[in-house]
Amino acid sequence: MSEISASAGESLGDRLRARRKAIGKTMQQVADEAGLTIGFISQIERSISTPSLASLYNVAKALDASVDMFVSQAPARTHPVATHAGKRPTFKVDGTSRYYEFLERGFADAKLNACLSHVPPGHASEVMRHEGEEFVYLVSGAMLYEIDGETYELTAGDTLHFDSRKPHRGTNIGTGTAVELWVGTMRLFPE
Repeated sequence: MSEISASAGESLGDRLRARRKAIGKTMQQVADEAGLTIGFISQIERSISTPSLASLYNVAKALDASVDMFVSQAPARTHPVATHAGKRPTFKVDGTSRYYEFLERGFADAKLNACLSHVPPGHASEVMRHEGEEFVYLVSGAMLYEIDGETYELTAGDTLHFDSRKPHRGTNIGTGTAVELWVGTMRLFPE
């Protein structure tokens, strides 16, 4: 498994802080543009908290950058029509136990992006919002999703489809790892 992190000796937080300072933005500006709190941006920069891929995308966008700038190895996009179990690239954000298994987009101009997200017990994502829409199919486990003030408890086989611009988060409320099939229109990595 590849880990989405900074290069040796430099944390994800260090890279994000360096980029923010290089373009002259304050933490408040980044927080506002990313739809996150200044406290969370501060925690990311100090390596106290780790953002989800969606939040990392929002922070990178606020820093006029792509997620690629902050990862040691972005998933290679080969655009096959089919992918095979056990042969897909897996990644995780620096220091977290949640990991992602990327599913290929199939062709260069595809609007949908998909991954299997493996969420450890007790893991709660930060509240986030971003462009696009999301569809989640819970493959296994039990998750509690909060979307724009409403809560939805899902178990294996349940689905959720929502506007990603609304504040949302997910928490694994089960005793084992939950696996989500996530499909969204937000492009995490460029071509």
